[in-house]
Amino acid sequence: MRQRYKLLGLATLAAALAFVLTINDFLAISRPVDGDILVVEGWIWNSPAIREASEEFNRGHYKWLVTVGESIGGTGGTPDQKDLAKLAARQLREFGVDEKLIIVLPVYNVTLHRTYASALTLKNWLTRSKIETTGVNVFTVGTHARKSLVLFKRALGPGTNVGVIAGTEDTYNASRWWLSARGIYVIVRKTLGYLYAVSWPLPESLPVSSDLGDTPSSRRPMSHREPRRG
Repeated sequence: MRQRYKLLGLATLAAALAFVLTINDFLAISRPVDGDILVVEGWIWNSPAIREASEEFNRGHYKWLVTVGESIGGTGGTPDQKDLAKLAARQLREFGVDEKLIIVLPVYNVTLHRTYASALTLKNWLTRSKIETTGVNVFTVGTHARKSLVLFKRALGPGTNVGVIAGTEDTYNASRWWLSARGIYVIVRKTLGYLYAVSWPLPESLPVSSDLGDTPSSRRPMSHREPRRG
């Protein structure tokens, strides 16, 4: 009996060690597709990763950069309210992204399913704009990437090719996450978030913001495959 408990203990220890050593890389996945739309999650607007998002857009073959995010703080229309999609767009413009290629999609404030609400807002914009896309890459930060990939795929459906890019996490040492309270908190939260993303029943629709951004039919996208005119 003791031998059985000893083996069980060793197996548990090995599983825990494997989790600790691999979970960050599993969650912070970068798996881009050959797409023509880059979606930037607005909540990363004040992260150093927002510069990485601008670099990804400028070196890629993208036609549009779409920012998505809800409003936080204050109440609707008040000066202290922050629209994350607009804040992200402003930062991206400062880092050299052409304003004409940025689409800002405010997301209706919801208590639950915020990432999924962003994905549905993107889907509604694609439908309304009648845009045919070769694929969508979602730019986010660190361990949120796996959850974003699953939820955007669930929202956009099998007909849309979806990839993800994980920007650099700067709030803790990702290779030694278990040594900091912040790292432990983020890993536990994002692990639970991933489990929710793959297993939780999601509604087919959520409230959508009345401001669905521009319809780009009046704008001619400048593909990065084409030479820019001076």
